[in-house]
Amino acid sequence: MKLDAAATNRIRDRMLDAVDLAATFVLAVECALTAVQADFDLFGILVLSFVGSVGGAVIRDLLLGEHPPAPFRDWRYAALALAATLCVLVASLVLGPVANFTPPLLVDVFEGGGLALAAVAGARKCLDYRLNSASVVIIATVNGCGGGMLRDVLLARVPKVLHEDFYATAAIAGATLIVVLVRRFQVRQDVAGAAGALAIFTLRAAALLGAWRLPHLH
Repeated sequence: MKLDAAATNRIRDRMLDAVDLAATFVLAVECALTAVQADFDLFGILVLSFVGSVGGAVIRDLLLGEHPPAPFRDWRYAALALAATLCVLVASLVLGPVANFTPPLLVDVFEGGGLALAAVAGARKCLDYRLNSASVVIIATVNGCGGGMLRDVLLARVPKVLHEDFYATAAIAGATLIVVLVRRFQVRQDVAGAAGALAIFTLRAAALLGAWRLPHLH
C-alpha cells in the first residue's frame, strides 16, 4: 500500500523528533557528567544539562525562522534534560563519585554520539526546508556543535569547536555525506542520516583515540 504525502510527512516528522530528542538526552547526560566533574551544585548541573543539550537545536530553529524554537514549544526536551540529570545523580549516589568511572576520554566519546545525532537532526530538518546544500551543512554543524559551545562558555573555557580537531570537522563531513547521498544519489533520508551519523561518530571517536590533529600555527 502506497502512503500519501500527508502520511509520509507525519512519519518523517516523527523520525526527526525521535532523532532530535535522542540527541537531547545523550548531550544532556554528557553535560550533567561534565557539570558534576566541574563541582557544580544541583541547580548548576541542571542548567548546564539543559543549555548544553538544546542549545544547538535552539540556534538551528532560530536560523530556520521557527519561533519559538522546538525546545521551548515541546516539554519533552526539558523533561529529557531533567531525566538525564537525575540519571547522573542517581549513578553518583549508588556507584560513588561519578568522576571515578567516567574519565574525560569516555565522556568525550559519549559526546560524539550526541554530536552525531544532533548534526543529523539538523541536516534532515534543513533538507525538509529545501535549503541549498551549503546551508544544510552549515546549520547541521551548528546544530551539532552549538550546545557544546554554550556549555563551554558556562564552564568559562575555550569552546572545543575552536581547538578540538575533528569536532566541527566531523559534523561537516557527516552532513556533507548526507547531502550528497540524498541529492546526488537519491538515497532515502533515514538511510542517509544513519550513514552520516556513523561517519560523524567514527571520525570523532577515531580522532580522540588516535589523537588526530589538524595543522596548528605556532
